[in-house]
Amino acid sequence: MLKEFKCSELAALVGGKASSGNIIVDNISSLESAKTSSISFLSDSSYISKLKETKSKVILIKKDDLKYWKKDYILVKNPYLAFSKIATLFSEHSENDKYTIHESVVFGINSKPEESNDIRAHSIIGDNCLLGKNIQIGSNVSIGDNVVIGSNTIINANVSIENNVKIGMNCVLFSGSRIGTDGFGYAPDDDGSWSKIPQTGGVIIEDNVHIGANTTIDCGAIDNTIIRSGVKIDNLVHIAHNCVIGENTIIAAMAGFAGSCKIGKGCMIGGGAAIGPNISIADRTVITPRTAIGRSIKKEGQRFTGVLPPLNHKDWLKFAVKFMVRKGMK
Repeated sequence: MLKEFKCSELAALVGGKASSGNIIVDNISSLESAKTSSISFLSDSSYISKLKETKSKVILIKKDDLKYWKKDYILVKNPYLAFSKIATLFSEHSENDKYTIHESVVFGINSKPEESNDIRAHSIIGDNCLLGKNIQIGSNVSIGDNVVIGSNTIINANVSIENNVKIGMNCVLFSGSRIGTDGFGYAPDDDGSWSKIPQTGGVIIEDNVHIGANTTIDCGAIDNTIIRSGVKIDNLVHIAHNCVIGENTIIAAMAGFAGSCKIGKGCMIGGGAAIGPNISIADRTVITPRTAIGRSIKKEGQRFTGVLPPLNHKDWLKFAVKFMVRKGMK
């Protein structure tokens, strides 16, 4: 059954103003794929030409672009943000959706699901786990012992969550992500071999966190690895033991964080960026793609780019020293 919303309801959701509040739409689409019952959005002036061709019934649009659209609209300051909120509304489960727990699901000792949990085939929940309400767990999910999962969290297929992990409310873990895996800790021995350091900490993921497909977050060596509220992590990211990622930081694909990094609030970490061990990064720092950070950043709100041709290590150190002297950094 299609969901239907009046424009007055959608305008209230996004803080906008509807040209006609009683108009009803039943889906949100791009300009190209829109139907005569769709609501679409215009967030970039390069798509203005698409307005002439779209079949959309209503457009999310800002005041400066209203002159290009003669039909019904919802006037907003940020059409892209408004789109995200309305798209979420359309994608949410309706009250008529049925929650089921597949007969093949295995529960450990002292682990009991809520009636509103939806758990798909062949998933395993370990001992002493606490599951909140309205949780969705996909097929082939493995959850260890002493795990806590907050209400309204979605765990997609083939995710593994190891022991002693705490996940907050309204989180999304995408397929194949690995949470609480063993940290990479080894001490050199006198004979040149490596002695394994036991990783006894856990992972704490706070509320409203998204973790991309095939991303790995290691458990702490002693203390916990912590992902603060509102963090968004793309696919194929690695976060090592004892890292702390600050509130509302966003991390693009294939970024890597060595052990004990401390990342501030509201940072933006580009794809393929590399953060060295024991580094602290100040709030609102922007790290552009492929940039390597080898020392702490103490001043807030800076932007860093460090893409260089590969050099012999000694030549690179000489270059770095000369550069830092020239810039008054040393």
